[in-house]
Amino acid sequence: MCRMIGFSFDKQTVVTVLFEHLQHMAQRGKGAPHNHGWGLYALKDDAVVYYRSPRPAYEETIVPFSAQVGIMHARKASEHLPVTFLQLHPFIDNKGKAFCHNGTIFDIPQFSIESDTYSYFVRIKDYQDYQQLSENVKTVTHSYRHTGMNFLMVDGERLIVYCGYSENADYYTLWYDDSNGFVVCSEPMSHSFKPMENRSLFVIENGKLITTLKI
Repeated sequence: MCRMIGFSFDKQTVVTVLFEHLQHMAQRGKGAPHNHGWGLYALKDDAVVYYRSPRPAYEETIVPFSAQVGIMHARKASEHLPVTFLQLHPFIDNKGKAFCHNGTIFDIPQFSIESDTYSYFVRIKDYQDYQQLSENVKTVTHSYRHTGMNFLMVDGERLIVYCGYSENADYYTLWYDDSNGFVVCSEPMSHSFKPMENRSLFVIENGKLITTLKI
């Protein structure tokens, strides 16, 4: 149970307002407080900005900075999982992917980190095309009982968004605005945000939605 934000623009864009919205959701949003740490992964020019903290997002201050694509996550730990820095999102691999998730996946076998999210990431992150990615997601979805399978993933310079849940649409629906670049949130920032359909996957590049799949 977490709150997330993903973004993709056609140029470097100041994203401080997005972090402020993450803080708001973590402290006052649905299911608040989401106070078990937070994390950020973003591409800034030719650099990667990657940060995870065990402090609540609403107790942190970040300097204003620009980025072109990235994800932010505020954690509310599932009851059966530990609260340590090892469980903080986003998770990354050595191939340029970063991943965060909202929901609980029950009884999924653990890998080197005690985290249903990390196990989910490992099971879906290797794919040749987005159809194969959708099949990977479908396999995990059908194999394990879950509340939400929502994820945000950065793969190179692309943002991949999946909205999928088995209960509580009010909490798990993701909202997006593609009017000026692309921003997706667990809770809308304004009336311009639209709900994603359940079991839908978006691929975004340079602020443009380039692929939509139904899973």
